[in-house]
Amino acid sequence: MFNGQPAEIGAGFVNATPKNIKQAMAALRAITPNGSTNLYAGLEKGLEGLDSDRSSGIVLVTDGVANVGVTEKRTFLKLVKKQDVRLYTMVMGNSANRPLLKAISKESGGTAVNVSNSDDVIGAVLSATSKLSHEAMHDVKVTITGLRTADIAPESIGSLYRGQQLVLFGHYWGKGEAGVRLSAKVSGKPVTYYSRFTFPDVATLNPEVERLWSYAAIEDLMQQMDIFGEDADTKQAITDLAVEGGLVTPYTSMVVVREEVYAARGIDRDNARRLEKEQQAQAQRKSQPARSRRVDQTAAAFNGPQPSYGNNGNGGSSGGGALGPFDAILMLSFVAMVFLLRRRQGRTPA
Repeated sequence: MFNGQPAEIGAGFVNATPKNIKQAMAALRAITPNGSTNLYAGLEKGLEGLDSDRSSGIVLVTDGVANVGVTEKRTFLKLVKKQDVRLYTMVMGNSANRPLLKAISKESGGTAVNVSNSDDVIGAVLSATSKLSHEAMHDVKVTITGLRTADIAPESIGSLYRGQQLVLFGHYWGKGEAGVRLSAKVSGKPVTYYSRFTFPDVATLNPEVERLWSYAAIEDLMQQMDIFGEDADTKQAITDLAVEGGLVTPYTSMVVVREEVYAARGIDRDNARRLEKEQQAQAQRKSQPARSRRVDQTAAAFNGPQPSYGNNGNGGSSGGGALGPFDAILMLSFVAMVFLLRRRQGRTPA
């Protein structure tokens, strides 16, 4: 635990026996917080206690409001890269420093989730436990061949855990069949999944993809600026994307005026036309019969069942413990992996 200074509750690693768990719970219930949060010292203390000969992960429960000791984000990022350990963060409180906590969790290859008293706290604990007890994909990369692509967001994928979806946005030029390859490492061993399917010349059923791409691209740029500092070019890129997509950012805002003011001031109603287009597409989708949207049905890249916390991949239940690389991959929900790319012609913005 950490307030002004970090302190260990127990005495290093112990076996997870009922007696030890009971003692640990009693120690946790006896803790009372105070006003300081020396997050850096607490995280540093946790990293120092790890053994080099065992696979370890850290579950961090905090609001991340680092108000004592080291507070610079770059220093936190350097700290979590010192050791090969995943950081699974539970972000608590309305005043939480989410940008810092999400950044250091991603840098370690872990995850960060927001948790409140009204949330499924047990579910969040099970999710963290699952990530610690089952192998994951690291250094994930996706390549598309046969069509020219660009502006893929998120730019860096990082790690993928059991039950986690991968959603990518971007632009492509041309049309026709293209190959999509996902490569990664599981326990240091390379794995690859591949499929081919058709990218359409024109697709009008999901116009919302344009703004979703803008939002994902802005998130990437904001994260870069949060780490490396604000610069004029990145700020302008965020502003241009936000204005084009009708999105609110730290550099853009929405202004509501009376209908006659738009014409008087020569304001183009781009957002109104965009919303009308999206609503028409939504009505069209609603009127169509339900069907699978999976595009790799001819050459399926993933054939495993969707995972659950009590599913061993074969329809039965299983206990804890790491799975083999093949089983771990089957448990990952890549069946639902979606490539949302919009055809882009010339240099016209999406």
